[in-house]
Amino acid sequence: MHAKVIAADRATAFLGSVNLTDSAYTDNLEIGAVIYNPSAVANIVNPFETLMRSQDGPLIRMS
Repeated sequence: MHAKVIAADRATAFLGSVNLTDSAYTDNLEIGAVIYNPSAVANIVNPFETLMRSQDGPLIRMS
């Protein structure tokens, strides 16, 4: 699976396989889940925040 994550805040996140393409909506079998558990969301979000804090990290925070 090539998972995607959208974190609304530190309490809610979406985790799924959906690509934003026409074939994802018409031809593929995709799945996703909304997670409302702050502890579980923290386990998803924390590694990304670590990468955004690093001076040499591959991610930047978008405002």
